[in-house]
Amino acid sequence: MEQIREIEIVEMTFDNKDDYECKDQPFMVIGRLIPKLENGIWSYHEELYEQPYESKYPEHEDLDEYINSNDSIAFLYYSGRKCLGHIRLGIVEETKFASIDRLIVLESSRGKGIGTALLNKAREWALQKGMQGFTLETQDVNLLACRFYLKNGFDIGAVDTMLYSNSKYKDENAVFFYSKF
Repeated sequence: MEQIREIEIVEMTFDNKDDYECKDQPFMVIGRLIPKLENGIWSYHEELYEQPYESKYPEHEDLDEYINSNDSIAFLYYSGRKCLGHIRLGIVEETKFASIDRLIVLESSRGKGIGTALLNKAREWALQKGMQGFTLETQDVNLLACRFYLKNGFDIGAVDTMLYSNSKYKDENAVFFYSKF
């Protein structure tokens, strides 16, 4: 009988990809991150909403592209036999950044260090691939995610006010975060 340790982070494979239960996880929109660039330095403040609401973004990616690949990978975080979160990333050779495509933790398991553990595992992989940092994009209204990345040493590197302008998310801005190793 296969033994699974209490806590482990493993690479996603064709055998375990169905364990991934984090699709379309909702998140609370409690406010918005408002970045400001002045003299080449980013700062920010938060605008908190009086009426928070729940949102979620649909899952569109083919997980198979992260399996047995030289330039992308996905890791699953298990507690016992249950997958509580995952991270997907790929390398951007031109910039030497590993691009975090998705980091999701089950709503009921957030705030327990799982996201940080997944970042640490991803950092090990990225360093082995010769990367010099992380890059990712999230929305300004996903304030809890923005706080998470800032807490984990990421810096704001850019804001795109047009990326979502032709979508149902037209009132959201894309915030690009970077973390150099």
